[in-house]
Amino acid sequence: MARKTKEDSQKTRDAILDGAEQVFLAKGIANATMADIADAAGVSRGAVYGHYDNKLLVCRAMIDRAFALDALHFPAQQDSACDTLLAAGCYYLTQFLEPGSPQRVFEILYLKCERNEENRSVLRRRKVVDRLSMHYIRRQLRRAIAQRELPDTLDVMLCADYLGSLFDGLYKLLEGGASVQPHCERILRGALQGLPHASSLQRQA
Repeated sequence: MARKTKEDSQKTRDAILDGAEQVFLAKGIANATMADIADAAGVSRGAVYGHYDNKLLVCRAMIDRAFALDALHFPAQQDSACDTLLAAGCYYLTQFLEPGSPQRVFEILYLKCERNEENRSVLRRRKVVDRLSMHYIRRQLRRAIAQRELPDTLDVMLCADYLGSLFDGLYKLLEGGASVQPHCERILRGALQGLPHASSLQRQA
């Protein structure tokens, strides 16, 4: 009986987080209420409050769940650091297009999370995601230099900022739908291939 209760509790939490994704996408975080989340989840408000004290805790649990799911499918590191970067970039291009929890949560984090005092804890989580992404890019760039895939004159910090900014632009292009994905992948591949030849991305003497 205890096991069944635990399983039922997990099903309720999942329903609440599924409902929260729908509500935050439709209304943004600031305009959403716990009642909205309960209605979307098909549970009572008491059930929502039984698991989460407020909507920001719901939002943070929703984010943590999406990234846990995302980590299960993230591409493994390859022998080539440049190929690893390309695979990671293509993976996220696909994630932005494929309906699912990671796609919805990315949209909520970057398009539906208002910059206000109430959302501070969620914005902090977004900053953590951004920092981890930049750390990953810099680590792969340094590995590429160590393996002589890229020249040791490369300014790693500047190149990471360049690739991160490029990826933000590709995300906007993807609003055109799945038909533009090959176009975006070619842009990303071209950017990586061009790093050794861009004089402005080398360290200044």
